[in-house]
Amino acid sequence: MNHSQIDQTITAAPYAPRYDPLTQSIHWLSLIAIIIAFVTGLVMEGMPRGPAKMQIVSLHASLGVLVVALTAIRLGWRTVHPAPTVAGPPLLQYAGKAMHITLYALTFAVPISGVLMMAAKGRSFEVFGLFTMPSLMGTDRAFGEQLEGAHDLLAYLMLVLVGLHATAAILHQAVLRDGTLSRMLPFGHSSRS
Repeated sequence: MNHSQIDQTITAAPYAPRYDPLTQSIHWLSLIAIIIAFVTGLVMEGMPRGPAKMQIVSLHASLGVLVVALTAIRLGWRTVHPAPTVAGPPLLQYAGKAMHITLYALTFAVPISGVLMMAAKGRSFEVFGLFTMPSLMGTDRAFGEQLEGAHDLLAYLMLVLVGLHATAAILHQAVLRDGTLSRMLPFGHSSRS
């Protein structure tokens, strides 16, 4: 095998079917909402009590509700429109599935723990000014503090896993050249990368 044939073998990626436009849209909207929620969570921690902080808290909580809704829609859509499959080493496929399941679980657990934390602290909030999320439980400040710790821990875990997920997608695209990242991009080729 000469040098040219080796280059062609390395750069010829297997067929990489793309995600449909709805899945792509939900993926990127979820990412944007998660990033903004994380940033607003950090910002509100350093703010004094008052109307400005309450607006940031409400935005933060609203984004959490949005993330739960987007994830529910995405999982519902996947039942009728499964994710495209790509050939690859079984270990990488298993790791990818485990990462996706964990990220799905966190996109529910982080916002739900936040909503329950607010309820336990006796707080309600407006969801993008459309409706008020009522308190889902009686006030229990001690439990609210425990939920706050869990919420913070889960949020940082999600941040780490989102970073690993993005790094893996980039490595798949740049090193393995299997078209993994381009499958989720709204532009690009539908077959070989």
